[in-house]
Amino acid sequence: MGWNPPLLRGGGCQSITLVGVQTSVAAHVLAADPDRLDRAAVARALDDIAETCRTARGELRGTLEVLRESEHSGGAGTRGPLPGLDSLSDLVDAARAAGARVEVEVVADGVPSGVGAAAYRIVQEALTNAVRHGGAGVGIRVGLRAGGGALRVTVTDEGSGAAVGSGVSGGSGFGLLGMRERARSVGGTLEAGPRPEGGFEVQAVLPLGTGEGRMGWAR
Repeated sequence: MGWNPPLLRGGGCQSITLVGVQTSVAAHVLAADPDRLDRAAVARALDDIAETCRTARGELRGTLEVLRESEHSGGAGTRGPLPGLDSLSDLVDAARAAGARVEVEVVADGVPSGVGAAAYRIVQEALTNAVRHGGAGVGIRVGLRAGGGALRVTVTDEGSGAAVGSGVSGGSGFGLLGMRERARSVGGTLEAGPRPEGGFEVQAVLPLGTGEGRMGWAR
């Protein structure tokens, strides 16, 4: 398994640091004045620690899934080639078969395989979430454009704007967390949230490194 600093420095390490801070707060509350112990404050501190631990556990699961895919893409051949931009049409067809109205535009070529795989998984999770939460006949726009040293991925739906959960049927099972980890795995960033005019939008910026090119298709 390869060393992946951007991924390993992600949310999991931040959550572990936060647990340390929250534990120190709880210890201070307990030791400050035992005779006048604020049980409610202690309970809140412990609840915060428990919630942070649950979040960290989910982050680590998402990280491990990305690392497993990276490991199996290194030539072992046990899982076959990673999906890439040339497989996006399958995702679009599946979303349309589920009743969604999908428009897609891809202007990218020569995208490194790792970046293409990350983009594919992000689109997969975003489409799955939009189909599940957007309602019957939801309109979805998918855009991927290479330029300025990065691949920009945008998935916008016109549905209810429900937040991405921990995973939906047909996706990787890691929802927003998984999409962010996939972006981090190639040194990128991802933002997602409800749109003011309704619906939900996912935006990712994935650095290309070398090999930036150009290809276009729309459906």
